[in-house]
Amino acid sequence: MSLREELEKLFGDNFHDDLTSRLSHSSDMGFVPELVWSGIKLKIVPDYVVYPKNVEDVMELVKLAAKYNVPLTPYGRGTNRYGNAIPADGGILLDFSKMQNVSVDETERVAIADPGATWKLVDIYAQSKGLQLRTFPSSYDSTVGGGIAGDALGVGSYEFGFVSDNVSFVDMINTKGELVHLEGKNLALACGAEGITGVIVRAGIKLKPFTPYEAMVISYDNLDQIVKGIGEFYREVVPAWHIQVRGPGISSYIAEKFKAKLDQGKWNMVILYPSSRSTLVEPKLYRIAQSTGGNIFEGEWTGWWSFNHGVNAALRTKGMLVHQHGLIHYTKLRELLESMEKLLGKLGMINPDGGYDVDIDLEKREVLLVNAFTEVSVSPVDKKVIYDLAKNTLMMEEFIKAGGSLLSIGIFAHKYTKNRLSAMGKTFSDYGIDRFEYISKYKEQTDPEEIMNPGKVLDPQKRAKEVLEIPKKQNEALKLRFGIGLAKKLAPGGDVDGYKFVSNYLGDFADFGLKCIDCAMCVTVCPQYRLIPEWPYAPKGMFDMVKGAIAYYYLNGSIDIPDSTIAEISGCHKCGLCDGVCPAKIPISTLLIKLNAAVAKKAPDEPAVDLPLINDASLADVVDNSSESILFVGKNIINNPNVAIVALKFLKMLGLKVRLVGTTGDSGFMDYISGNGSTLMDKMKKNFDMFSNTLEVITLAPEDYKTMAVAYRDYSNFAKADSMFDVIPFDIRILKAVNVDGNGEEVNLHVACFSSDYADEAMKRLRDKGFKVKKIEGCSGAILERNLGRRADVMARTLGERYGKIVTLCPLAAAKFRSVGIQAETLIEFLAKKVGIAVDEYVITSFKVPDEEKKQLQALASASILSSLMGRTDIMVETLSFSSSGIDEYKKIIEPLINDAVEEIGNSIAAKIDDLINKASANGRNKVSVAAAYVRAFSDLMSSIQLDQVIQPLVSTLKSKTTDEFDEKTVISSIVTLIRQNESRIKDIVARKIST
Repeated sequence: MSLREELEKLFGDNFHDDLTSRLSHSSDMGFVPELVWSGIKLKIVPDYVVYPKNVEDVMELVKLAAKYNVPLTPYGRGTNRYGNAIPADGGILLDFSKMQNVSVDETERVAIADPGATWKLVDIYAQSKGLQLRTFPSSYDSTVGGGIAGDALGVGSYEFGFVSDNVSFVDMINTKGELVHLEGKNLALACGAEGITGVIVRAGIKLKPFTPYEAMVISYDNLDQIVKGIGEFYREVVPAWHIQVRGPGISSYIAEKFKAKLDQGKWNMVILYPSSRSTLVEPKLYRIAQSTGGNIFEGEWTGWWSFNHGVNAALRTKGMLVHQHGLIHYTKLRELLESMEKLLGKLGMINPDGGYDVDIDLEKREVLLVNAFTEVSVSPVDKKVIYDLAKNTLMMEEFIKAGGSLLSIGIFAHKYTKNRLSAMGKTFSDYGIDRFEYISKYKEQTDPEEIMNPGKVLDPQKRAKEVLEIPKKQNEALKLRFGIGLAKKLAPGGDVDGYKFVSNYLGDFADFGLKCIDCAMCVTVCPQYRLIPEWPYAPKGMFDMVKGAIAYYYLNGSIDIPDSTIAEISGCHKCGLCDGVCPAKIPISTLLIKLNAAVAKKAPDEPAVDLPLINDASLADVVDNSSESILFVGKNIINNPNVAIVALKFLKMLGLKVRLVGTTGDSGFMDYISGNGSTLMDKMKKNFDMFSNTLEVITLAPEDYKTMAVAYRDYSNFAKADSMFDVIPFDIRILKAVNVDGNGEEVNLHVACFSSDYADEAMKRLRDKGFKVKKIEGCSGAILERNLGRRADVMARTLGERYGKIVTLCPLAAAKFRSVGIQAETLIEFLAKKVGIAVDEYVITSFKVPDEEKKQLQALASASILSSLMGRTDIMVETLSFSSSGIDEYKKIIEPLINDAVEEIGNSIAAKIDDLINKASANGRNKVSVAAAYVRAFSDLMSSIQLDQVIQPLVSTLKSKTTDEFDEKTVISSIVTLIRQNESRIKDIVARKIST
């Protein structure tokens, strides 16, 4: 059994090796991917991603990693800036999103937390017991495991010191898969070790009694005053909890962007202290302000903007930031800042042409955490950006010269490790422990194969040796200390090739993905992430995928991003909550809708299946072709025709007659969401003709309602067609007409994406009838995703596990829920039972392509693509010399060849699928239904094929047929791009051939 097989067997749905999961764990708030783009071959894309759920899972993972000699990388929220949570040598990544348990021991004042729990979550649990955190990293939404592994400091550190001062114990899994309990000086093996000594699985976090806080601000005009002010705080020993200093430029940005009570253009010192200490603190504050020339006024502590990610958010809206954390003694602050000013430009001013600013936290033992920010002057994907990133190295050196250290080592700064762990490791120097020697010796003895987070903290000996190339880049930067601008001017610019290629797939999403600051604010509000705590299901993970994809291009020579990957990241509910909290103001939900549209546009127009709906003679009199009301069943109801029959029974009970548009009806929904305006208008005009003399159209599927109620209205002006009818969902029509006593019954009402326009009315009417309604959101992916990704199945199962029985407004969602074993029914069926209408047991009437045949389909599609291209190798060889001209030019050369191949591929696949259809329908099945199922299955599978892997034999053949050198990356990328651009054409050929 292979490692992959063992992982899949042990962890099931919590194991992933798909491209989506791997790429979304390849980036953090720093610029490791940019190093890969510049030529350092760090293997930052994991081979496998596992979501452990408990300590036993982690033990099993560590044992497997040891058995197969494969590295492990722990991952929390990925909000660090140094690559701590990013692989440096591939392997297995442990995402702790599903280990977020927190309990509070009120007597001992300790919170027991899993590594994936955020500091914010721990604080919430603590406050529910009248306690709160003593200190936590400035990134409030980062994880406990990450904060301990990095030995962070931040909010509350003026009173309580580093995170390591506030940890009572750590449970860690060592390289043998054993649970190790650490306390006291032995915490040095976990705090600051960044995961290289073992995997943190549980920690005790010291708490304090909850207290209300007050805030004061002292603003200063210049550096002299702020340096003097900081010194006074240490000399006076002010009994404050947290003290933070914002530089002049940052103060202005924060005040402007987030309405903070700060003096713009000045240094602002924010002092936070318990209200109970106000009589002790405030006199000292006024005395310090007076003696140092400061202006004192009442401040406020208004939330996340106060933390360092708020600074990053405010500044990043202008351009890409270069950011460096460092630790120094407070007496060295002036020296540090003045030396940086000589290198980076004016202190307190940040713009693309120069300047920098700082944000400073005071620690109790006279240590300052200085966050220095400067800005790059080019796009993040410009080839010249590597020179601007050299500013980070310059800042590192200045911290060391000032007698300080970096806050974190990660991938970047191995040569400063001893300095960080020993010189600035205040907690353990108090114990008499040399943390560097302690960790180094333990690592050497227990992990000789460097399985635990290789490439971090200590110089690698066996794995991830590519990180040793980083100092070379750093040394080059130091040589350019006064010549960065000149070097940048002389160097060739333009977008890196990987970005250009990835943006072909992701469009605007790629551009906005590079603007994401990785603050994880979107994660905190995302309802899908709460249901499915997996990284690709949160916007941060979706955007991280962009940088990961560009890096993958350079690591593997090419990349193909199948539509299944795009569907996986964009298949969310589009609730828009992430838009509201994104500090970079990225229109996330709009971008995801556009990605959905791009996928939908490639879906072929499936043949409609005419299902008989009136087998029961008693329902025949419901249909009256002269009626002014239409019941629009629509083609999508083929997946759940029972609901149409129940609807007809409802109409009979109410004495209503309708014209019936059955399962051949097509509202044009797929054309609407994919932006095929002309096709939508053609279908709309056809439906308008059919709807003549109609007062109302009653829809069963929310998708049809949305199309007719919204799209038809918008498009009717273009089509010069007037719609004189009302569109009403059947659910609302029935809720208005029937009298039902809910009698306090609880209803878990699933609100599908396209039913959101009338969901509130449905819930209100149910509540008015006496039902207790709980609203459930979560896209079932019934149409948009289908088989393209695993999100739909996972979402359906998760909702079922959480809520038990589900009532949904969407017949397609009901079918999806039932297909994965979840007890679900439509609201129509639910109400029908309440009024005594017989509802038959749900039966799947549509044909489903067996899994084995799906594998055959994928194999034959891959084989047809390769075969058709291989038949053109002799001609293609003649074009290879043009590959040096780049992708755009080479694509023009081979486009006629690929166009011919596409026609051949479509015809070949259609012929083979036609044989499968004939066999499947030989036993009396409806052939049209079978054909529709095969069209859908092929479309989905075609969208899941990684073409760069399929055409590898073609590249080998081309190499064997020429002795000339050619650009392999350009050839692969050009062929893959052209086939992807023709993907919808292949699907249409197949659909047309097998439907006629």
